[in-house]
Amino acid sequence: MLGTLGIPPEHERLYVLLVAHPGSTLAELADSLNTAPADAAAQLGELAARGLVVAEEECRPAAGRGLTEPAATFRAASPSVALTPMLVRQRAVLDQAEAAVAALADQYRTVSSSAAGGVVEVVHGAAATRRRFAQLLGGARREALVIPTEVAVAVNQEAADPMVHELLRRGVGLRTVISRHHLQSAGTMEAARESLLAGVQLRVAEDVPMRMLVCDRANALLSLEHGSDEADSLVINGTAVVRALALLFEQYWKQARPLLPDAGTRAVGESDPPGPTAQDRVILSLLALGLADRTIAAQLDVSLRTVERRLRALTDLAGARSRFQLGRHAERHGWLPADDGMSAS
Repeated sequence: MLGTLGIPPEHERLYVLLVAHPGSTLAELADSLNTAPADAAAQLGELAARGLVVAEEECRPAAGRGLTEPAATFRAASPSVALTPMLVRQRAVLDQAEAAVAALADQYRTVSSSAAGGVVEVVHGAAATRRRFAQLLGGARREALVIPTEVAVAVNQEAADPMVHELLRRGVGLRTVISRHHLQSAGTMEAARESLLAGVQLRVAEDVPMRMLVCDRANALLSLEHGSDEADSLVINGTAVVRALALLFEQYWKQARPLLPDAGTRAVGESDPPGPTAQDRVILSLLALGLADRTIAAQLDVSLRTVERRLRALTDLAGARSRFQLGRHAERHGWLPADDGMSAS
């Protein structure tokens, strides 16, 4: 938490402990930190030198004598007084770094890719695409729009998850449109459910035109070849092309369907009287996306017989004579995920 201010984790633990327990002795602190008194004393000295800890004396009973003798105690300095100057200095450093980055970006646009006016960079191969994807996504401030292809995006899941969580933590809106072909891959539903629970907005389109990322409607990463994670890509900065790509995303977003009912927050199998269960609603949403019964069963990790049995029960519940009629009934009666109509401001 305080590492960005240059405070090591062990010092932060001690400072937080003193905030919660002012007037602690060296022995009490060492015991709470499960460390040697000498180590706790060294940390106290370093914190005191930075103005974060204040040493005091108070009288405590002397062992075995019934008298009192002065004992050193410690308390944390006020966070608003001690830490705010560090925060101000850190902000100043970041402001300087931001100004330097802006100056370098201006210089880059001036001297690079002169044929395209300095606004387009060709990125060769998957490794370079991974780096550019991480850089663009990490720099997003307001929104990130993502369209992956049915081929795995050239950013591995382990690397992408921390980036996504950090993005959402900063309040950046993240919307993704995936292709129906994604749902043919094992584990897609579980990954989608986790993304939805984390705060990602996700919809499914019949098909997607290309792999792309648009950040803040100012920068974009665009694959040059549909359906290949080894293809070269383009990084496009601050032009009408980026705005056009954002508009293309919005068109696909409007045409796409939500994937799960209630943003995937209901447990599969949880009852939703007097209509279908949450599992039934997921089955219906996947059926509406055009998935075959066998694919639905694989995504939900249930048997084909279970999916067929639930669909027969839903058909009876709806009083339908065909799956087409079942779909119409499900749409009219709110059994399918609602289209919230959300789009970027």
